[in-house]
Amino acid sequence: MLAPSHWIGLVHKSRQTSPYIICDPGPYLDYDMFAMLSGPAIASISVVFDNVEQEDVWETCINGFLAIAKIAAAYSFDDVLNDLVVSLCKFTTLLLPSYVDEFPVAFAEDGKARLATLAVFTVANEYGDHIRSGWKNILDCILSLHKLGLLPTRLFSDAADDLESTADADPRRPTSLSLSPSHFPSLAPSRKSSGLMGVFSQLLYLDEEPAPQPTEQQLAARQQTLQTIQSCHIDSIFAESKFLQAESLLELVRALVLAAGKPRKRNNSLEDEETAVFCLELLIAITINNRDRIMLLWQVVYDHIASVVHLTTMPSTLVEKAVFGLLRICQRLLPYKENLTDELLKSLQLILKLDARVADAFLEQITREVMHLVKANAMQIRSHIGWRTIISLLSFTARHPEASETGFDTLAFIMADGAHLLPANYVLCLNVAGQFADSHVGNVDQSVRSLDLMAGSLISLIRWSHQAKEALGQEAAVKMTQDITEMWLRLIQGLQKFCKDRREEVRDHAILMLQRCLTGVDGIHIPEDLWLQCFDQVIFTLLDELLNLAQPSFVKDYRSTEGAIVLALKLMFKMFLQSLNHLSQSTSFCKLWLGVLSLTERCMKVKFKGKLSEKIPELISELLKNTLLVMKTSGILGPSNPVGGDSF
Repeated sequence: MLAPSHWIGLVHKSRQTSPYIICDPGPYLDYDMFAMLSGPAIASISVVFDNVEQEDVWETCINGFLAIAKIAAAYSFDDVLNDLVVSLCKFTTLLLPSYVDEFPVAFAEDGKARLATLAVFTVANEYGDHIRSGWKNILDCILSLHKLGLLPTRLFSDAADDLESTADADPRRPTSLSLSPSHFPSLAPSRKSSGLMGVFSQLLYLDEEPAPQPTEQQLAARQQTLQTIQSCHIDSIFAESKFLQAESLLELVRALVLAAGKPRKRNNSLEDEETAVFCLELLIAITINNRDRIMLLWQVVYDHIASVVHLTTMPSTLVEKAVFGLLRICQRLLPYKENLTDELLKSLQLILKLDARVADAFLEQITREVMHLVKANAMQIRSHIGWRTIISLLSFTARHPEASETGFDTLAFIMADGAHLLPANYVLCLNVAGQFADSHVGNVDQSVRSLDLMAGSLISLIRWSHQAKEALGQEAAVKMTQDITEMWLRLIQGLQKFCKDRREEVRDHAILMLQRCLTGVDGIHIPEDLWLQCFDQVIFTLLDELLNLAQPSFVKDYRSTEGAIVLALKLMFKMFLQSLNHLSQSTSFCKLWLGVLSLTERCMKVKFKGKLSEKIPELISELLKNTLLVMKTSGILGPSNPVGGDSF
């Protein structure tokens, strides 16, 4: 304490100085002072807010909280902002609502809770860039509102829709949501149910009094609760997530995964599954809204979806949302992220790992989504790995009663007229077309159409062959030519398989398509040894097998083999004449010619139902006459040469 004399001295000096002391107003100490004072300030305001009952004091406290949030954001004190969020969330009464049925009324009557709730979501919307661990507490509040049925039904669709599409539709439309009481459950519990159990339930409650109707006071309180939640603009947190800083966005996504909980192999409770579905939908919405930063989020999102797929053994809403959410992400991002095409399509391999029961339940709808994806993005899928995923998904549909038609339509879109056939997907498409042709799920018409797709792919091989000669260097052209020849051989072998199908229409059509692909190869370089291989392993083998199937022991399973033998004979002679000039100089030509004659002789002797055919000898006579005439005219056949000598 100062003595009286000291005070007299100070007063005397003050009279001799100028009336104002000029000081430097620069904020040199603000940062350090806020660092020291923010924590105690939050604690002090929290104590006052918790213990007073005057509304004006509550509002002052909330203004203080918001002022701290503003300064913390300005100075990037993220920890301070997270602590503030934690403190505010405790006052919302949303973290542990023990009075679920009465909550809408109780919340409306609790002014402190409503102010705190508004403050929490104001901080989330305005200063979300600086929230890290606080997202967990904010999501806990949102989940409580969800469980209470107090969230708008369009929370996800608005967040998932691209902003440009909504802007194009109506640029004047506000981003906030309008709520109506119809979005929320009534105060009285409903006992409506259907089926036999519903009848029993109604009988049990016959003697009870009907549930009381809400009073006007309750309805007014409920409306006030809805208006408060509407003012929170919860949807904007997710719809505007594309503007969050990267670290904050990643923490929000991680908090959603944490809130969803880990899937279990055993069925979760209904409440747990509803929470997991809610979080998953938000996760997918955020992912789509942040397509420009997809790689920041992708691993977290993919791992969560993968965990759902791997641990689910029975159809459920959660796995359904996971599968179709993944498909939707790919559909929405592929048009904009060409450099990520393979990565996104590779993620769809998760669908191939679904439990058989789950896959069967959703395969028809999955196939429809895959069809939409292919039709919208086929032009930018260029790699083998990308197409392998798509074709693998289609292959599952070949034998599925509901999904087969859509799967085949998708394959036809890719293969018809070579529209989207590439060297990268040719063999893949050929194999799955064979699966559709072999399937008995669809009708015979689908099998025939599948063979048409296979044979029609020949035009792509011819086109690539011409392009290889014109555009590539010599070394690359040789490699491409070899690849095309290999693909052509796979096509021939694929068609050959169906030339002995039990279904007459499929068998005969396969022989015709085989003939088209063997005789229409202008522009494709087929080496001499490969032609001889085709005769030996394809044409001769086919006729030999058909002759065996004509035996009495196979008649029951293979009917009308006579027609197939006729078509195969025509194929053999047409191919022989077409390759005559090319192969006549080969040392193996004599063996080839004798092979033709040997099979022809066997066909002459084949019997159907114990009788010789009338049609086949007439056909052979005509075919041999034309062939001998051509061989004689061209000087290949004569008594004096080795071929002629053996033949005669």
